[in-house]
Amino acid sequence: MTNLTDTTMYTVPVLEPVRRPRALRRVAITASGILACAIPVVFTVTISVMLLTGTESSHRFHQLTGQGLILTSLWLGGLVPLLRAGWAGRRPSSAAGLLHLSFVLAGILCAVVTPGGGAPMLMVVIAVPGALVWLSIPQRPRLRLPVRVHPLLTPLALGAVAALTPYVLDQIALQDAATGYHADNPHHFDMAWLVCVLLASTVLGALLPAVRRLVVVGGAGLAALGTAGVALGADFPWTPVALASGAALILASRVRR
Repeated sequence: MTNLTDTTMYTVPVLEPVRRPRALRRVAITASGILACAIPVVFTVTISVMLLTGTESSHRFHQLTGQGLILTSLWLGGLVPLLRAGWAGRRPSSAAGLLHLSFVLAGILCAVVTPGGGAPMLMVVIAVPGALVWLSIPQRPRLRLPVRVHPLLTPLALGAVAALTPYVLDQIALQDAATGYHADNPHHFDMAWLVCVLLASTVLGALLPAVRRLVVVGGAGLAALGTAGVALGADFPWTPVALASGAALILASRVRR
């Protein structure tokens, strides 16, 4: 006879209370959301136009990746779910919260290491509105999560970290040595930042069962970065490594069960 209280077979869902925000809080959510999302939305539109019109075509790789669409997708991918859940009075997902924190903290770390090109000021402009979003929403994401090392995803995530950390360091060194155009437009800083966010996502997803989908986010980002590099002949040999790492993570996340 099956024991219906056996928690190894059955789990009782915990229903989170919905805290409908009042008018003043909705004003705060709207204001902080506009402040936080304005820059990534403008960047996305501007870069999309540049790609479509062929403006600065020599920088197409960066327009697609670090100073472009992949980075802004991660930026908005953390903010928008926080704002939607906050507006509805629900607790945002832990995945959205950790993605946003990873995005901001990785950028701050890279800006501390290579402060050229206005990176510290950019991170202030990103971090302050982001903090206002967290303060304005009625419930915060759960960040204290149980750790369970996944036997397949964790080695792949750590392997990606080991394989691409030299690329991050290389981009930081290039940014420190940059002069002229690349000193004022820190493409290399952006690439280091982007890869750090993607690697952090894969490691968090591999270690925390509640946010396993971050493995897919990180893997897809690495695969997209690698595909752009291979297609445009940029940043060899690192972009094929990123493509292979991302593809392996996506495949493993599909078959992990």
